Amino acid sequence: MEHVYISADTRLRIHDLIKHTEGMTQAKLAKELGISESTLSRFLSGQTTKMGNDRIIKIANIFNVSTDFLLGETNIPVKKNYDISELGLSAEAAQALYTHKVNTEIVCQLLESTKFAVLTNLLANYQKEVFATGMAAMNQNMDFLRSLMLGQARLVPKDKAAASAVASDLQSLKLPPVSVDTAMIQNVFNQILHELREKTESQLKESTTATKETLEQFRKNLTKGQDAIDLRTLTPEDISSAVLMMVPEGALPEKELIQLGDAFTDLLTASGINHDE
Repeated sequence: MEHVYISADTRLRIHDLIKHTEGMTQAKLAKELGISESTLSRFLSGQTTKMGNDRIIKIANIFNVSTDFLLGETNIPVKKNYDISELGLSAEAAQALYTHKVNTEIVCQLLESTKFAVLTNLLANYQKEVFATGMAAMNQNMDFLRSLMLGQARLVPKDKAAASAVASDLQSLKLPPVSVDTAMIQNVFNQILHELREKTESQLKESTTATKETLEQFRKNLTKGQDAIDLRTLTPEDISSAVLMMVPEGALPEKELIQLGDAFTDLLTASGINHDE
C-alpha cells in the first residue's frame, strides 16, 4: 500500500522518506550527499539549520520527489517537472510534445498502459534484430578470423595459447541472434487499442450519465415543483437563477455569484428571451 504523507517540515519529510524508501539509511543518504553522517544527523535533529539549496535539490532528486514536497509546501511527493535528459527524450521528441504536434492526451494514456511498456520492449528487440541482420557480414568475418586463429593454434603449438585467446575474443564480439515475433507486436498493439476504446467508452458513459443528471436537475430548477415548464412565463431571471443553482455551494464567493447571475441575465435579455414580447 502506498504511503500517505501528512503535513511536515523538511526534517520530518527527510526522516519519512528515509523510513519508507527501501535500502535507504541516514548513512547512505549522507554518502550520496557528500557529507558526513554526523552533519546530516545534526540537521535532522535540529541542532543546525544549515542545509544549502543545492543539497535540498539533490535530496529531492535522490528520492525522486519535488522540492515543494521536500519543503512542506505540498503533501504530494510526485515530481511534476523533469529535465528532458531525465526523461530520456530527444530534443525533437520534447519539442513535438511541447508544441502539441502529437496528441499529448493520447501519449499520456499510452505511457500509463502497462501493455505499452511491453510493446516498446518488443519494438526495441525488433530494432536490434534489424540491426543484427545488417551486421551479419561482420559475424561472418569474425567466424573466418576465428577459424584462422584455431588453425594457427593446431599448426603451431607454441602459438596455441595466444591464438586460442584471440579466437575466444573474436567469438565474444559476435552479435547474438535476436528473434522477435512480429505477430506478437501486432497483438500487443491491438490490446492497447482495445484498452483505449474501453476507457473512452467508459468515460463517455460516465459523461452521458452526468449530463442526464445535470439536465434533470436543471429541469427541476425551472419547473419549481410543477409538473411541466411553462415557457411563456419564463424570464431571463428565471433561467439565470436555475443555472446558478447548478453551481456547487461554496464554489464561488457570493459577490462573484451575483455578478455571474447578472451577466447571464443580461446575455439572455440581449438574446431576446423576454416573456413580455
